[in-house]
Amino acid sequence: MIPSYTQVDNHDDYWYMGASGGISFGDVTSASLIYSTTNKNGFQVGGLVGYRFSPEFSMQLEAMMEKRSFRTERYISGFRLIDTSNIVCWECYYAYDVVFTSDYLTFPLVLNYTKTKGNFGLTAHGGLFFSLLLVSNYQGYEEIYLDPVGADSFIAYDFEPGIFKLIFTGPTKDLINTYDAGLLIGLSGKYMLNKSIDLTIESRMQLGFVTLYENPQMPELNNKSLVLRTGIIYKINRVR
Repeated sequence: MIPSYTQVDNHDDYWYMGASGGISFGDVTSASLIYSTTNKNGFQVGGLVGYRFSPEFSMQLEAMMEKRSFRTERYISGFRLIDTSNIVCWECYYAYDVVFTSDYLTFPLVLNYTKTKGNFGLTAHGGLFFSLLLVSNYQGYEEIYLDPVGADSFIAYDFEPGIFKLIFTGPTKDLINTYDAGLLIGLSGKYMLNKSIDLTIESRMQLGFVTLYENPQMPELNNKSLVLRTGIIYKINRVR
């Protein structure tokens, strides 16, 4: 017979610590109509420390290494010198295609409400998070093509025909915002392996309120992500 620790677990308050990690499904939302954004998966991994102050309620502070990634694209076909010009180079185009990958140190502060039955527990949680950017890299290009025939009338305005391409690679500079902050909500389940150790599985939604780009000339993007992770909890002063 599997022993039940419900009665003991609901008796005392205690400190606990743990570790967890899992996959993050990014969902970058954009207010721009001229840029398209493709979401890419990342991950979270780190540790936590918390205090259970009643049978149902606990609070914990986490420190998570987090990787986020997304792709931004833009394509324009056909150029005019000015908006009211009748001269259009239909063969000319502009293309922008860049993948951004950023590493953050994220600090979630979480309030948990837990109900237990036997060795199992179900938790609803909510809170705040603050993320510090550690490093951001990009990979891609920006390209302009002025057709030698179609753009012939542009030459008088110091435009030269041909392909002009700028390659982006390595760390970004003054482009990605140095921090993020927002709300989080989620559900998790736990199994009490013994009096001191719990195994957990969790789903969490993070809603960022800070725009991703620091540069105001870039489109306004906000990050939200669904995090699925597993973990282990050790009750520090639980065994008495």
